[in-house]
Amino acid sequence: MTSAASRPGTGRAPTRPGPLRTWRAAEPWRAAGYLASYLVTGPALFAASAAALLLGAVLSLFTFGLPLLVAAALTVRGCAQVERGRAGLLGAPIPAAYRDATGPGLAARIRARCTDPAALRDCAYLVLLFPPLLVLDVLALALVLVPLAGVTLPLWYPSAGAFWPRIDTLPGALGTAAACLVLLPFTCYPLVAAARLHLAVAGAVLRPPADPLAEVRRVLAEPGPLARVGAPADPADPADR
Repeated sequence: MTSAASRPGTGRAPTRPGPLRTWRAAEPWRAAGYLASYLVTGPALFAASAAALLLGAVLSLFTFGLPLLVAAALTVRGCAQVERGRAGLLGAPIPAAYRDATGPGLAARIRARCTDPAALRDCAYLVLLFPPLLVLDVLALALVLVPLAGVTLPLWYPSAGAFWPRIDTLPGALGTAAACLVLLPFTCYPLVAAARLHLAVAGAVLRPPADPLAEVRRVLAEPGPLARVGAPADPADPADR
């Protein structure tokens, strides 16, 4: 007999899968990979971007340092492209759009690189948002790793004084492991939520803004009704019969 919750058209929202079923899906593992990889790429991209910006700003005070502004902008752009591509771990790579130089010469390239809003958004994400995003990812992964370590506590509880100072007996270690085993399946929810939040921030900052005139341009690019005047009749088109 089919229940009302599973019948189509009953108007009820689909129930969220349980934690064990969620862990069997790919999303928690992709989320873990996305968050864990940021612990490596995030500091590296932050250091490269901050060093390029600082070096370019200092040396730009001298004439020979002006080309380094272009090199710094290209370095920041490359770092941002790494983050855009890393979003593909969650199946949502972020596109990029940068301004081209409007004139010839080095001065035009420097002006285009330094005044491009996309470059400013790259700097904001790679430098300013690095600390809060790193804290978010560390906390989300800790919510998984701490219960996981607790499950294995009976194997190493004699040397666990630095991490679990009040657990120095086997019964206490077994009780802690049982509690962690109950909590561990539910850690998939904050893990996935943190990955989605990180991806949302990356998309909001690194994605090019929507063109408000995109629909107008699309309509203007399509052939209008006057384009049919003088065109040969199409027998398959009912309007030409």
